[in-house]
Amino acid sequence: MWRQWLAIARSVDPDLPNVTKSWDLSFREELHAMDAVVAGQGIAICSNVVVRHELESGRLVKAHDLSLAGYGYYPVHMPHHPRLATIAAFSSWMRSVI
Repeated sequence: MWRQWLAIARSVDPDLPNVTKSWDLSFREELHAMDAVVAGQGIAICSNVVVRHELESGRLVKAHDLSLAGYGYYPVHMPHHPRLATIAAFSSWMRSVI
């Protein structure tokens, strides 16, 4: 993610210093990265979905306004789930509030 962010940042600001290494720790789970940032261990690139509550509460702040394009989040289920009517109602409700 950092390489992508730096590439976009350089396209906006060509005078951005050349950073050859921008990370020491990496996490497989975004929540672990967020926990490390909350604990004062540095900065991370996290989905706004994952850090929304921390941003709203002030536990975290955006380090920069530049952001990467997000990934989609999709509700998934088995094709012939026994509670398909409930899943369909939930999906319909989600579409109405998003």
